[in-house]
Amino acid sequence: MEFYELGNEALAVGELEKARFYYEKSVECDPSYFEGWQALAMAYYKLGEYEKAVNANKKAIELRPNDSMVWTSLSLAYIRMGNKIEAEKASLRARILSWKNKS
Repeated sequence: MEFYELGNEALAVGELEKARFYYEKSVECDPSYFEGWQALAMAYYKLGEYEKAVNANKKAIELRPNDSMVWTSLSLAYIRMGNKIEAEKASLRARILSWKNKS
């Protein structure tokens, strides 16, 4: 996806705002684009927009509920928001999925 690639290029040179813009465009064009939601969540997190990071991670989880990395990302965003209970739930889910994927 073109916008996603442009977001990656912007991220690679440290242009977080620009990366966020392109990742937002990528999921506007295709709301089922998992990688776009995952990257958008990371961009929001790096920009300190933790509530938006949580929401983007939740969209990614809707698309791939068994992806342990997205659950880990969600947990980190919840920690930054000060929501320890939800952070622990997401972290536990990530660990369980990681164990399942190893067996």
